[in-house]
Amino acid sequence: MDHSKFPRLCAMAALTVALCALPAHAQDPAKAAGAPSMADFTRLQNEVREQRALIIQMMQNEQQRYDMLLKLIQSGGSGAMILPPSDASAAAPDRSGGAAAGKARPAAAPEPARRSFIEGKVSTSGGELGEVYVYVENLKTAPIRGKSIEIRQENKQFIPRLAVVQAGTSVVFPNFDTVYHNVFSSSPRNSFDLGSYRAGDKPRTVTLTTPGVVEIFCNMHQKMTADVLVVPNNLYTKVKPDGSFRLENVPVGARKLVAWSPNAKPAQAKVDVGASGAQATFVLEREGPKAHSNKLGQAYGSYRE
Repeated sequence: MDHSKFPRLCAMAALTVALCALPAHAQDPAKAAGAPSMADFTRLQNEVREQRALIIQMMQNEQQRYDMLLKLIQSGGSGAMILPPSDASAAAPDRSGGAAAGKARPAAAPEPARRSFIEGKVSTSGGELGEVYVYVENLKTAPIRGKSIEIRQENKQFIPRLAVVQAGTSVVFPNFDTVYHNVFSSSPRNSFDLGSYRAGDKPRTVTLTTPGVVEIFCNMHQKMTADVLVVPNNLYTKVKPDGSFRLENVPVGARKLVAWSPNAKPAQAKVDVGASGAQATFVLEREGPKAHSNKLGQAYGSYRE
């Protein structure tokens, strides 16, 4: 094959393809139905101009391919060589406003949620409450995984008697007493029964998946009690001894706060968190100890301590 004729052959092929792509009335004006209007003539001029640019680009691409192939042949075919694409789609006029046809513009990265803080005060009526916590209730996140805490059974008591965890946390109950214990809870959506075991037996575990208060008892020893507050997110804090609190990294917007203590009725407050933060105050009413039944709903007294 005479390589000197290759560019001309490519140009002729490109010209033939381009002419075939023209509208029928542009190829043969005699076939047009009636005399063209000025708008038709202008549109035809634009189409011819675009096709001419496309043909020129195709010829340039084919010339590049020919030159590179010729160099590859002359060098004996050694080395790697990347050939330009043979089609001239890159030269086609862009009528999509800058985006390639059929391709969506890349989505803009979402802006990070603005965050602020909530601070305030918790007071009580009816005496000291002990530990008090404040948390954001109306902001749920996916349950956490792989986190656990330990509540020991020792000297016929739960240690600690109060814990706050995120939903998805596992609680391990090792028994350090020589007597049997049977840890259970009848709390809605977090009820469980770990059965009877004593020191030396493998500790038993429960995973708390639903936000709410979990009241924990022993089926054999009435005085053994513990409370676990399961919160829906990591936006919670322990109230300081002077009653003050501050929650950081709270997303801006309408938020529902809850102040909670095992010895009081929970209190709620709604705040609008803005860039300058938000304020909230609570008054908790103390409640006395509540009587509870065993896991069968019966009164204690069947077992000896």
